Amino acid sequence: MNAGVKGLRSLKYIAMAAVLAAPLAQAGGIAVVNSQKALLESSPARAYAKVSEEKFSTQVKNLQKVEAEYREMASKLERDGATMSEAERSKVQLELRRKQEDFQYQARSLQQEKAQADQAELDRIRPKLEQAISAVAEAGGYDVIVEEATVRYSKPGLNITSKVIEKLNGLAKAK
Repeated sequence: MNAGVKGLRSLKYIAMAAVLAAPLAQAGGIAVVNSQKALLESSPARAYAKVSEEKFSTQVKNLQKVEAEYREMASKLERDGATMSEAERSKVQLELRRKQEDFQYQARSLQQEKAQADQAELDRIRPKLEQAISAVAEAGGYDVIVEEATVRYSKPGLNITSKVIEKLNGLAKAK
């Protein structure tokens, strides 16, 4: 592609951005929010994190136990492998493979179960987040709220994430 075509394409994108930004510039108030941060730093999410840690602690401990057993067996094989008979070495190697497979299976199961539980909790909190964003937007007189991840630059004063977290925490207490 030659430089002229690239230049025209760049101008086209700049013009499109200007056309799209014009209504936003005329809007009374624009604010930026980090929804993910608001969700994760809210009191309901922190309370869930504690419950989740307790709920999955047994599985995590079992996983750590399997990992420690694997490391011990691998260390034994490395340390004593030269003096073991071929049959004994093969037996230990087979046990190592089984431990590794068991570890991988348990780790995947835990990861999937935790991910499902986390997603269910976030889905439960998300409507309150939307309610909190709307309430902050109305109270602050904002016409447009933009997700922080889509904004290249904004002044720090335009970020309402902390206000949304406060409102979300208040909504959670009021339930």
